[in-house]
Amino acid sequence: MRLRGLINALLFLFLFPAVSVAQRNEFGIFLGGSTYFGDLNTNTSFNYTQPTTALYTRYNFDSRIAAKISFSYGGVKGMDSASNYYFERRRNLSFYSSIWEAEVQGEFNFMGYSSRNPKMKYSPYFLLGLGVFGFDPKTRFGDTEFNLQSIGTEGQGYPEYTANNPYKLTKPFWVVGGGFKWRVSKNFSMFGEAAVRKTFTDYLDDVSTVYPDKLILQNEAGPLVVNLSDRSLELGGQPVGSTNKYRGDQKKDNYLFIGVGFSFTINRYKCPFLYKEDY
Repeated sequence: MRLRGLINALLFLFLFPAVSVAQRNEFGIFLGGSTYFGDLNTNTSFNYTQPTTALYTRYNFDSRIAAKISFSYGGVKGMDSASNYYFERRRNLSFYSSIWEAEVQGEFNFMGYSSRNPKMKYSPYFLLGLGVFGFDPKTRFGDTEFNLQSIGTEGQGYPEYTANNPYKLTKPFWVVGGGFKWRVSKNFSMFGEAAVRKTFTDYLDDVSTVYPDKLILQNEAGPLVVNLSDRSLELGGQPVGSTNKYRGDQKKDNYLFIGVGFSFTINRYKCPFLYKEDY
């Protein structure tokens, strides 16, 4: 009997911490839009917001601090033709790209927020985190889609531009933002969130440095690549893209996710010895 009591005590000690962890976990889905900010959207316009979605899990350490891991898929898009500035409209560049990302972030609730305390049903929050994302900028020329990274529109990868290597299509980012949480019931909650991804690349839109020499592109790759590098040729008149003229501003590109999320909290057991009272 003593042995059975000892076994039961050990099982209690090992299993109940696992249960308490489960009680603090949330799983859910995020739905919203993604907007790009960079060389092809200097107006900070939201006209080309693309749909995005994410799956996530959140762990609540207590009523103030939480951590979230998410996996997202969305898109970004930009074009000079929508610009307010004459030079950018003449430049006439455009792109679109799918975005996938994985990130981890910390959240701070400004008010107490808990699944157990009816007085802690809502709170604004701040978030900060890190992640990695993948992209692949494309454009359409005529009726054909082209992957811009492999073309080398700024001379990347050509023998005459040995210092200008093709850019990587997977990059890190850090994220900052905030939102508002609202617990609808003990097991179900919602939140609205807006968070900017500050990337470590200026090539999300395939635009960064200067125009290459058109004769080099013509000799190495043909007239099609020349036209994809300098899209002002489509508009007629004096071309914008003279050799070594700035094509972009060399500032890092960013994008924003904004939307709503829906969470389910695993909260099936009460464990007063292991829980803090405010959660």
